Amino acid sequence: MKDRSSPSRGLVAAIGLAALVAAAPAAAQAQKPTPSKAERAIKYRQSALYLLGWNIGPISAMVKGEIPFDQDAVVLRADRLAQLAPMIAEGFPADSQAGAPTKAKPEIWQNVDDFRAKAAELERVTKKFAATARTGDRKQIATGLGEVGGACKSCHDKYRAE
Repeated sequence: MKDRSSPSRGLVAAIGLAALVAAAPAAAQAQKPTPSKAERAIKYRQSALYLLGWNIGPISAMVKGEIPFDQDAVVLRADRLAQLAPMIAEGFPADSQAGAPTKAKPEIWQNVDDFRAKAAELERVTKKFAATARTGDRKQIATGLGEVGGACKSCHDKYRAE
């Protein structure tokens, strides 16, 4: 005769398995080490730089005639560049030379004033470009994009390892 006052073994096993499955993701996360301050800074700056490229690319393609010119898209992306540029220098704190894969050269931290001046120039030209984008003048937009590219290049040439 079965004792109906206790749960069946199958039910107990199912509940136990469900609890184990539910706890597995939390256990896996608990085993991941917390990223260091340097790792977080490197990820931050790489993300900001990626977003700059993400927004420059379509404008460049429009200027080159590779995709149709879209004035609204140019303005939107130029505004984003102006918003992102001030974030660049913030991603290079003194303690972030190493800690994750990075193309940042040590010279950044040896020449901090020059690096910051180049970052400030990027801020200046992206802000100017955001205003230029509103004109709709493709020639001025191409010139402004060239200035943004020049500011990027001046920093990359000196401070980015290929």
